[in-house]
Amino acid sequence: MIRIVSTTPVEPPKIIFREVTDPAEIARSRAQTERAWRNIDWLHSHWSDVLPQALGKCIAVAGQQAFIADTDEEARALAAAAHPGDDGMFTMYIRANQNAVRIYAHHG
Repeated sequence: MIRIVSTTPVEPPKIIFREVTDPAEIARSRAQTERAWRNIDWLHSHWSDVLPQALGKCIAVAGQQAFIADTDEEARALAAAAHPGDDGMFTMYIRANQNAVRIYAHHG
């Protein structure tokens, strides 16, 4: 488990590593990861169905179902209401123009 802790806004965060040895906690973590991968795999296989209406919006995927909203909070709320037990939910923003050229640069 990795936890990032920052004491002030200008101080770089401190990263704390903790070894997890409790079998029950490891099992819960693995089950959550499996649920997340099921949601990710579902989105990959249904991307063309979701994409047209999701452009320029936020999407949450839970219970192998997509929830589209204007904000991340709204999408999360819709997904959590429909699938309250799915702790493998994930969210993302879908850019409005998928064909636009993106340039990443750093000067310094």
